[in-house]
Amino acid sequence: MMVKMFTQETKALASRSLQNIQYTIMSRNVDWSKLCPDLLRSIFESLSSLDFHRAKTVCSNWYAVSRTCPLYPWRIVLQGQNSLLYDPIQDKVYHKNLLGIDLSEVHCLASYSNWLLLVNPCLHFHLLNVFTSETISVPSLDSSLGDSPYRFVRNDLFECFLELYGTKFLVNWDDFKFSKTAVLWINEKNGDFVVAWTIKQFYIFSYKKIANDGDKGWRITCTQCEDMAYKDNKLYVYTFDHYINVLDFSGDCPKDTIEGNHYLNHPFPFVDTIYKMRIVIANSGEVLIVLSLKELNRKFCICKLNLEVGEWERVESLGDEMLIFGHGVTIRGPVKDRGIKSGSICFLDDDHLSDNYLGTRREASSGVFDLATRTITWHTRLDDWSSKIYWFVPGQT
Repeated sequence: MMVKMFTQETKALASRSLQNIQYTIMSRNVDWSKLCPDLLRSIFESLSSLDFHRAKTVCSNWYAVSRTCPLYPWRIVLQGQNSLLYDPIQDKVYHKNLLGIDLSEVHCLASYSNWLLLVNPCLHFHLLNVFTSETISVPSLDSSLGDSPYRFVRNDLFECFLELYGTKFLVNWDDFKFSKTAVLWINEKNGDFVVAWTIKQFYIFSYKKIANDGDKGWRITCTQCEDMAYKDNKLYVYTFDHYINVLDFSGDCPKDTIEGNHYLNHPFPFVDTIYKMRIVIANSGEVLIVLSLKELNRKFCICKLNLEVGEWERVESLGDEMLIFGHGVTIRGPVKDRGIKSGSICFLDDDHLSDNYLGTRREASSGVFDLATRTITWHTRLDDWSSKIYWFVPGQT
């Protein structure tokens, strides 16, 4: 009897071992790049943010599925040679040393995905990856400006001047401290990028880097510019007289787009209750005007052009999208309400006019406005008024 029992246990153990071996062999033959997209998406959405950004780089199929997953903004605090990255949904703080980059001596003009567009007091621009500390230098403004009559000159005091037909305009680093009308777009797979910024609200400087296409140098476009946004090779420019111009960036030089620009004949009806205004491009390609208001019962609202009647109308919902005030494009946001969700607007303190704006009390350095409830949730984690704090969207594509 004992021998029989031992034989049965041995067979069972051997059977289980064989099954394990067969499973191992089968698992090795699985093409993990061809997992069902719905299954892969559910796995992605269960990962931590850092693991998600690692996983999406495994192969092209995983990367394609990752682009359908919701994204959400993080906050970054720049302090000296260090930065703090805060994931608001998982409530985690990541400390990053930026390898000798003194962040107290830069202004952040724009962000896209994991990258920031920075400028230092000498007016040298570069891109910074906040996770890897990788930097990409943007050519100096002293380099070629193409065939334009403009050029930059510097004096012995390291002051920079824009020279136009013998007339010089001083370009100061502080110009970028208070006016952050700039855009950044980058393709993280091949390193292509576009940067653009405005000076004196009338000159748009742009630089486009395309792999294997040579250095085309800086380009200058002379146009009114109160705000701008970039998406799909187009720069949307909001002018002083409340029209929207569209510049085509698909070629070597930006070109004004007349045909197909539905906004040329429909200026936005600006009113006195507006505190600040930003232009945003939705995933559908529609242009949205986002307003920070002086009203007590509504702090933000969104408008879009109704092409059928030719009038701007208020938008009550963003669907499954959300945005950062001043970021330029919407993103597909989380559906579940975990402090940040679709249908909301992330903003910084100076984007919002406090009810106590005549006093000195501030609520916090950043907040989230819910379009549906018209309420604000203030984010106080990592609040430090002596530091530079920004919203950005990791993994944006």
